[in-house]
Amino acid sequence: MYKVVLADDEPLALEGMELLANWEKRGFQVDRMCLNGEEAIEHIRHQPPDLVITDIRMPILNGFELIEETRRLGNHTTLFVITSGYDDFDYAKRAMRLGVKEYLTKPVVGPEIDEMLERMHKELRERERRVFIRESADRYTIRQGLSALLFGGEEDEKQAAVRRLAQLTVRDAYWTYIHVGTDAESARGAREAALGLAGRTNRCYLIDSFRDSFGIVVGLNKSEDIVTRSFAEQLLSAMQNATSGRIEMAVGCIVDSLDDLSKCYSSAVEAERFLFFGDTAIVHYEDIRGKTLSFDPGVLKMADVIVDVMENGSADDLTGAIREAFCNFEERMTLPELVGIFVTQVVLQCVSVCRTLGGDHDELLKQTGLLTAGELIGNRQQLTTALTSFCLNCQSIVFDLRAKQNSGTIAKVSDFLRHHFKTTFTIKELSERFYINPVYLGQSFSRKYGKGILEFIHDLRIEEAARLLRETEGAMWTIAEELGYCGYQHFLKQFEKRLGMKPSDYRLQFQK
Repeated sequence: MYKVVLADDEPLALEGMELLANWEKRGFQVDRMCLNGEEAIEHIRHQPPDLVITDIRMPILNGFELIEETRRLGNHTTLFVITSGYDDFDYAKRAMRLGVKEYLTKPVVGPEIDEMLERMHKELRERERRVFIRESADRYTIRQGLSALLFGGEEDEKQAAVRRLAQLTVRDAYWTYIHVGTDAESARGAREAALGLAGRTNRCYLIDSFRDSFGIVVGLNKSEDIVTRSFAEQLLSAMQNATSGRIEMAVGCIVDSLDDLSKCYSSAVEAERFLFFGDTAIVHYEDIRGKTLSFDPGVLKMADVIVDVMENGSADDLTGAIREAFCNFEERMTLPELVGIFVTQVVLQCVSVCRTLGGDHDELLKQTGLLTAGELIGNRQQLTTALTSFCLNCQSIVFDLRAKQNSGTIAKVSDFLRHHFKTTFTIKELSERFYINPVYLGQSFSRKYGKGILEFIHDLRIEEAARLLRETEGAMWTIAEELGYCGYQHFLKQFEKRLGMKPSDYRLQFQK
């Protein structure tokens, strides 16, 4: 609703004006009715309306003087409509010179007021549209200029940008850049909150950067670090109130010239890398100035170790290996980009193992957000948790796929042992014979038969020893040797363990 002030020294004229028009239907609201020009100018001074409908002849301050005083006070936006009981040409000329939009002769009738209000409404809407276009163009020009200075355009382009942005330096002598990173779900809410703060402060400008991130150029009237920190906390609070997702900020250095804005950007990028190792949502360049991150490609070898544990180790072994790798990254302060390469290698190798076993590798890649546009998700702790969860899931899938693939193989191993239990085999030799991982062979055999391979062999040997003791007269040490035992004591131990007596006692009870 547009606000209207009515001014007339005749109370009946004011009431009639208010009652004759359908103000709300035309998009207006009568904000104040004044009985003289002085009362009207006082209200206009403190609460400028969109439209004033005033009589010419009023005490203290007449209608024309009211308009002149309004303009003298710097208000050039309020529209004026004049009413008068005289159809005077001189009045009309003076009204035109003052920019009056309409001249209505009393008595004013309802349809005449409605038509006038419709015309005023259209003009106000059109003016708003022009202001919006102009402000949008100004904001675009500012963003383009700041982007050229931030991201390092050609020298002539940068100088042109400095000239276009000269008006910004009148108020702000110092500048900094804040880079804001979010997750996909939080991007819109964080951006809208930042835009709201920018509008309220009128000294910061949003710059589009990358997917799920944006930048803010901040103008400062002081170069004190505490001013920047205060604004950064205010910005973070506004964004956190708008969304519950991940929000991280890297604050660059402070410069005293728009020419040096690229230094703010590069220092913010440098500070952003340290977010990976911290547990705070904000990192200031001043806090990490002089610190370095290491780039040692040798750490990528740990990816092979983790994939091997994923294939052959336990869940606890896998969790421990990943934790150890990330502790190593923190101790060395490894460049986050290198950590990203490490994570990518682990993920792709794990997926490759699943694909080799017949798993749905595409579905695995969809389920993980670890390879989102090649960027790391969150800090070290969050990435450790995410990678551990992914690798444990892969380990479970790999074990299940092998179980299906090798269910027949385990039965073949059992059958082979029943025919060759007198020969001594190691689990490694058996795994090589049947092309199966030794750890997996041992685990799968135990699950299927309720005992390990060695216990299975001992059971077969002692069962055969009992038969030979019952049916033959062979010496006990000969029987032990025939069944594959290198020493009689080992045979004796396994026999007593299973039958609860010595071989001699066992034979004796059958001879009776």
